[in-house]
Amino acid sequence: MSLDGIVLVASVSVYCNDKVLIIKENKPSAVDKWNFPSGHIEYGEDILYSARREVKEETGLDVKLIGTTGVYNFISNTNDQVILLGRLLVVH
Repeated sequence: MSLDGIVLVASVSVYCNDKVLIIKENKPSAVDKWNFPSGHIEYGEDILYSARREVKEETGLDVKLIGTTGVYNFISNTNDQVILLGRLLVVH
């Protein structure tokens, strides 16, 4: 979701069998960069639902929330203020 230059993002740290899942980006602004599954929170969308949806869309995995890693605030390379909501999940 974007509101007056503020972008809300759900990012997900996925753990399974003592391993961490990261993905290789293919969007034009981040080609070949490694990242946790993440994406924009849609307008009116529940944050937890958004986190699970992004993981499913990007990896095909269904996950279960077990905690929160934190809330992070930074300026993106497109000069938007990003508020990133970190979630800790395990493969369900």
